[in-house]
Amino acid sequence: MASRSGTATVLGKRKVQQEYILRLTSSPEPTADESDYELKSISKPTIVNGVLVKDTKKRYKCTFSDCDKAYTKPSRLAEHERTHTGEVYLRPFTCDICKKSYFRETHLQAHARTHLPQSARPLACSQPNCDKRFWTPQHLRVHLEWHNGVKPFACTEEDCHEAFPKQNQLRAHICAAHAPTGMKPFRCDHEGCTKSFNTNQHLRAHKKTHDEKRYTCVQGACLSTASNEPLYFPTWSALQDHIRTAHPPECTHESCHGRIFSSQRNLRAHQKLHALRDLEDQMNSSIISEPENGGEPLPKKRRGGEFGRDWKCSVDGCGKDFKSKKALTTHTNVSHLGKRDFACLNCEAKYGYKHLLQRHVAKKHPEEDGNSPPESDSNADEVASESVGIIESITGTAYANRGKRIQCPYPNITSVEGDCAGETSAGKECDYTFNRTYDLVRHLRAVHKVGIVR
Repeated sequence: MASRSGTATVLGKRKVQQEYILRLTSSPEPTADESDYELKSISKPTIVNGVLVKDTKKRYKCTFSDCDKAYTKPSRLAEHERTHTGEVYLRPFTCDICKKSYFRETHLQAHARTHLPQSARPLACSQPNCDKRFWTPQHLRVHLEWHNGVKPFACTEEDCHEAFPKQNQLRAHICAAHAPTGMKPFRCDHEGCTKSFNTNQHLRAHKKTHDEKRYTCVQGACLSTASNEPLYFPTWSALQDHIRTAHPPECTHESCHGRIFSSQRNLRAHQKLHALRDLEDQMNSSIISEPENGGEPLPKKRRGGEFGRDWKCSVDGCGKDFKSKKALTTHTNVSHLGKRDFACLNCEAKYGYKHLLQRHVAKKHPEEDGNSPPESDSNADEVASESVGIIESITGTAYANRGKRIQCPYPNITSVEGDCAGETSAGKECDYTFNRTYDLVRHLRAVHKVGIVR
C-alpha cells in the first residue's frame, strides 16, 4: 500500500489534510462502497447551455423553445434536434434489404433484427414445451412473468379487481366493462371531445386537431405584421378552404386580365394553353405563307392547336392524334367500333356524338327540340312500361308503332303518287311502314309485284 498526503489552503489558513489513496494491484479488492480514487470534496455545478445546473449528468440540453429534453451525449442531442429541424424526413440510415429508412442508427439496428430467423435470437425461454426466443432480457422477463401468472396491469375503476398480464388486455376490458357501447381503447381527453381510437398513433394524430394554431396562412395579405397577427387554422382542410376563398388561383398572363380559377389544377391546365399558343405563334411566324415566294400556305388550324397531341390512334391507316386519352377513346369507339350512344327520341336516328344529335333534332324535329320525354312518377310505372315494351316486341305491335311516317298503301295503290305498273288486285292490307319513299318503292316491287313509275 502506498499513500500520499496533501494539504488544502482556504482563506490563507491551513486546514485538515485530505487523504488521496491509491490502491495497487497487490492490495485487497475494494468493497462496494470504495472506488479507485476516493476524494471527499463538494460537487460543483455544471454549465448547460449557459445556465448553471446542479447535480446533472445530462449536460446537452435541447435549445429549442418549449422543449425540455436533455441528453448525456452530443450524438443523442443531434438525433433529437432532427425532429425540430425537419431533417427527420431525410432518414439517413437505410436498410440494405428492404430499403426502409430511419433517422437513428439504433432504430435501424433494431429493425435489422426482424430480417433474421427466430433461431438467431440469443435468449430462449426456460419453461418446458416453450420454444420462444427473444432479443432482449426485458422481453424475456415479461414472457416469463406471463408463464408465472403475473398480472401487473390492474383495473383502476372502483369496485373492480380485475388484473391482466398485458396492457392491451386491460384497455379492452375497460372498453367492454366500464365504457359506453362502441367506445374504443384510446380516448381523447380534450374537454368536450368524445372521440376514441383503436391505436395510440391515431389518437396522437387526432389530438393535433385541437391545436388552434396548427396551420397558418403564408399568403402575403395574411402574414403577420406589426399591426395584425397571422391567421391560424386547426385543420389542413380549413386552411385550404381559406386559401380557395381568400386567395383563389389567378392567371398572370396579360391577355387574361387577372382571371381566377377554382383550383390550382385548373390554373395549371389553363397556363399550359398559353404555352402551347405561344409555341404555335412562333411556328407560324417562321413559315412563309406566300406561294409565289416559293413557300407553302399555312395548314388549316385545328381546334385546340397542333401542340400537345400526344395520343395517337393505333388503327392502321388512321393518322389522327388527340390531346387526351378520353378524346382518343371516344374516337376509337365511334369511328372504328361503330358505337352510337346518342339516339333520337322521335325517330331511329343514332349518332356517336351529342352535338350531331342536337343538330339532327333542331333540323328534323324543330317542334320537339328542347322537349324531353316525360319521366315516370314511380318505379312501378317504369317497370310497367318496360314490360309492355317487351310484349309489343314479341307480338309485332312495336314494329307497327315505330313512328315511321310512310305506310305501305297496298292494296290501295291509288294513294301513291305516280303511275302503277302491275297487278293491283284486292287483298289483305300491308302493315309495313317506311321512312323513305325509296324503301317503299323497293318493297312494292319485291313483295307486291307493283312498280311505281314517276
